[in-house]
Amino acid sequence: MKDGFLVTPFPLPSGAKEFAKDQKWDELDGVMKNAVHGELKTYLQQFKKFSHIEHMLALRDGDNPDEEDGIWHDDGSRVLAFSWSLIFFGKPSGGTLGIRPRGTTEAIELGPFDPGTLIIFQTGIDGFEHRTSRVTHGKRLVCAGWCS
Repeated sequence: MKDGFLVTPFPLPSGAKEFAKDQKWDELDGVMKNAVHGELKTYLQQFKKFSHIEHMLALRDGDNPDEEDGIWHDDGSRVLAFSWSLIFFGKPSGGTLGIRPRGTTEAIELGPFDPGTLIIFQTGIDGFEHRTSRVTHGKRLVCAGWCS
């Protein structure tokens, strides 16, 4: 992975678009869980060996007055991380994923991306850290996850 990350299209599971647009979070989480533990896990294992994968839906909203930049962190002992775009509401302003070698100040800012775009990125084990910037307008929805 050049510069600690890879951006690639990865097909979303059936129903993801409708569940996201209708804000049916439990249903969306269910189809994403099946995909994360199935096709995505198989795909990610070509980059790193791992036995456990976890995910969450992460919604950042520019209309939220408490919205702020995330903090730089390295995900501890996890061996790989990912962000799978579910942005079906138009492109937000902000909400980029910053990735940098730990201990440096120059970061690469990625996104926001069209739905079905997968960002795979290295973690602290390989000397990288990341953060998500504040969304200033619109909404950013991703399925974020970690492998250990």
